[in-house]
Amino acid sequence: MPGERLDRRTFLGHGVRAGAVLGFGHVTLAELGASSAAAARHGDPVAVERVTVNGVVAPIGVDPDDVSFAWLLRSGRRGAHQRAYRIEVLGGGTTVWDSGPVASARQAFVAYAGPTLAGDTAYAVRVTVDDDQGITSGPAIGAFVTGLRPADWTGAWLQPAPSDPDPDRHTYVRGTTRLGSSPIVRATAYVAAAHKYELFVNGASVASGPSFCYPDEQYYEATDVTSYLRAGSDNVVGFLHHWYGPGQGRPASAPGLLVQVAVHHRDGSREVLASDGSWREHPGEWLPAPYRNSDGGDYVEVIDGRATPLGWSSAGYDDRGWTSPAVLGPVGTSPFTGLYAQRTRIVEEPLGPVRVHRLADGAVVADFGKVYAARPTVDFRAGLPGRTVTMHVGYELDPDGHVSTTHGTQGSDLSFTYIQRAGAQTFLPYTFLGFRYLQIDDPGEPISAGQLRAVTRHSAMPEPTAAAFTTSNAMLNAVWGLTTHSALFTSHEQFVDTPTREKGQFLWDASQESQGIMRAFGDQNQSWQALRDFARSQRRYWPDGRVNCVYPNGDGARDIPTFTEMYPEWVWRYWTNTGDLDTVTALHPTLINLAGYLAGSTDPATGLITGLTVGSNGDPVYGYDQNVTVDTTVNVLGVNAYRRVAQVAALVGDIAGQASATSKADALLAAVNGQLVRTDGIYVDGRHADGSLSPHASQLANALALALEVAPPANVAPVGAYVASLGIDVSPQYGLLLLRGLHAAGLDHDLVATLTNRRIPGWAHIVAVGGTFTWETWVPNDVIGDSMSHGWGSSALVAMQEVLLGASLGDPPTEGGGALLVLTPPPSGLAASGTVPTVSGPAAVAWRRSSGHLELTLGLPANAGARVQLPTSRPAAATEGGVPIGRAPGVTVLSSTNTGVTVLLGSGAYRFAAPFS
Repeated sequence: MPGERLDRRTFLGHGVRAGAVLGFGHVTLAELGASSAAAARHGDPVAVERVTVNGVVAPIGVDPDDVSFAWLLRSGRRGAHQRAYRIEVLGGGTTVWDSGPVASARQAFVAYAGPTLAGDTAYAVRVTVDDDQGITSGPAIGAFVTGLRPADWTGAWLQPAPSDPDPDRHTYVRGTTRLGSSPIVRATAYVAAAHKYELFVNGASVASGPSFCYPDEQYYEATDVTSYLRAGSDNVVGFLHHWYGPGQGRPASAPGLLVQVAVHHRDGSREVLASDGSWREHPGEWLPAPYRNSDGGDYVEVIDGRATPLGWSSAGYDDRGWTSPAVLGPVGTSPFTGLYAQRTRIVEEPLGPVRVHRLADGAVVADFGKVYAARPTVDFRAGLPGRTVTMHVGYELDPDGHVSTTHGTQGSDLSFTYIQRAGAQTFLPYTFLGFRYLQIDDPGEPISAGQLRAVTRHSAMPEPTAAAFTTSNAMLNAVWGLTTHSALFTSHEQFVDTPTREKGQFLWDASQESQGIMRAFGDQNQSWQALRDFARSQRRYWPDGRVNCVYPNGDGARDIPTFTEMYPEWVWRYWTNTGDLDTVTALHPTLINLAGYLAGSTDPATGLITGLTVGSNGDPVYGYDQNVTVDTTVNVLGVNAYRRVAQVAALVGDIAGQASATSKADALLAAVNGQLVRTDGIYVDGRHADGSLSPHASQLANALALALEVAPPANVAPVGAYVASLGIDVSPQYGLLLLRGLHAAGLDHDLVATLTNRRIPGWAHIVAVGGTFTWETWVPNDVIGDSMSHGWGSSALVAMQEVLLGASLGDPPTEGGGALLVLTPPPSGLAASGTVPTVSGPAAVAWRRSSGHLELTLGLPANAGARVQLPTSRPAAATEGGVPIGRAPGVTVLSSTNTGVTVLLGSGAYRFAAPFS
């Protein structure tokens, strides 16, 4: 695959809305003004609800050797929290494991610690807790079905279409069985595929998957198919299998399909339909076609509807003309030597157009209102055999109303060709793209809006799903919608660079999208999977400690130093959002190796990381000096990487690793501040080979020095002023760090201006010109194919939540108790409200200034807490619920000065007021 666009990196709401009704648990913000006495009432014991397993309610296919539990607590009483828990796992009518009472506040990532669980087995979970009043709750019940260990598989790996040399092949594969007459109580389809599949059961499309992966790291998915199978009848389990060949996000592998459907009957019997040589296969109706572009490895889809085997997945279909697939062998057969249960899965939802119009030349154009990651769908009602219908999707309209094929295409052929058969039929391509518009050049019949859909898709998010955010600034609300929508639709089988041009999971992109997904949707599993994937890349490619810049991928070992340096920051942000100590412990060796790589790249004469510059500087249009051998950005990120490694080492009890990483961080910090700073305190881009300072001082180097706390306190003000003076002078990939840098310098008004100034290239400009998805660059260039659906700019939503809602997450305790929110008021004059997902449940926050008072209305879920800072020159006049703050029940004053008061809260509903001048 040509690789020229790959090198460009070396220089470079769906379900969410502003102004949504804000609530936590069963309490809305409107109800949080309850009196202090009522909110602090005794009694009201804690109730347990929403038991999850591995972050999902009632999941199917849980790795039987990797099971953890979580739950939410509910109480209207202030300070309600958990003192102890008890978990019972039940299976087959007996108790498999009883944790007994465990004195702990932990409510998430509690690992199963009982006897070995069986594969393909349904278990129930019963959770009770003792609250702070010593009252034991009633039980809350959860459920899960385990997946399969290698020894549990009886299915064989098939190789669809082995004689087909085409790397873009679509193959129908089906297996049949007649099931026993006893009613079916549970049926699960376990499926692995290289690269992709769509599952059909008795004519119904049921699921698609799995994640792209290396064959020795193959994922499998489990799907509940109970309601699709028929007892006492013939049943068909079918697959539309797609083999791409290697590409962005797809490593070299081999075509493969592994299936096992386990059916449990009421009479206790169990039947298994497993892939083997009795299955049948048939070529799909996709015709040979070129690449869409030179990056992603996706192909244009040319589909001959006349060749569709109608009814192929139904029991009555005659498949005698089909052939037997090649059988590679059982689980463990090369190249498919590894198999992992996948926690994530794809959700597809059909979306109708907001507008359809017909142009003078007969073309029909549908507008879906926003850019989505989706598959375009057309229902034709009167097809003619052999009629060829050409279509394409896109991001922009030309002045004449046509969907542009020259602007916003990301250098990609976004066309489709469909050859009709007779009668009613549906065009539905296999692969997804990012697009807003669909054009049918000549449909050959009248087309109404009801015949057109975009089948949108993204990774499944937990329920309740989205955070909420609204302010008194309409543009900020619009930017929130832009960024949450973008984060969601770049989350698929893996985080993607862009759903259109190249779908690889690049580390920097993924780390930014991950932070957005965790903060906006409370999801853990997409990040969990990605962090483990990148840890595997170190073992596969980089014994020196680097982490591959994209993984999985078709071009092997690939290094961008700053991406490696971002990995420890990502691990730490995952920890602060989830408190998942077991995963962080598993990733600790990867971080220690990474620290060794940075140390090995340090010049002992200067103490600076030297020679690591390629791909680390962002777009040259921002003036970054590309000719340095000592790169300031690399060194600043290196300081932060060492610090995060030290913090993780401390968490897991690696005292020696903590001391080593801390020492390296301190030494590098001194070297950076001693050798890469001008006399006025401003950071230059680095040093040249002759030792001279770069004459250029980028916004990037200085914003990172602020955001990552590298700039010494005496220099924060001048560095902050310099960063603010440049507006937005970094690529969107650094947007979150720019905003965090401004906040670190106390320049929240400049942060707001950066987010809302529609006259300069930035988030507000995207909104102002009608953009609905964040872009790869602030000024996309059609010549080099810049993406207009790129997720790395979506992470700005994290800073909006931290600063403009004033809600960030404190480091969770090692014991893993409830969430701790840190609350500080947003910039002066800005009213803001919203909900924030935490491991304890959603927290509701609302700030406003009225009649000379700063007001905070707050709702914290049971087992959570908050540290609140209220700026005021008269702390004695601060109140909660109308009561002086020092006497308010459930409020602990931590400090009180003539500039403000800081309080510590437990769970419950609060209303604060403090005078401000």
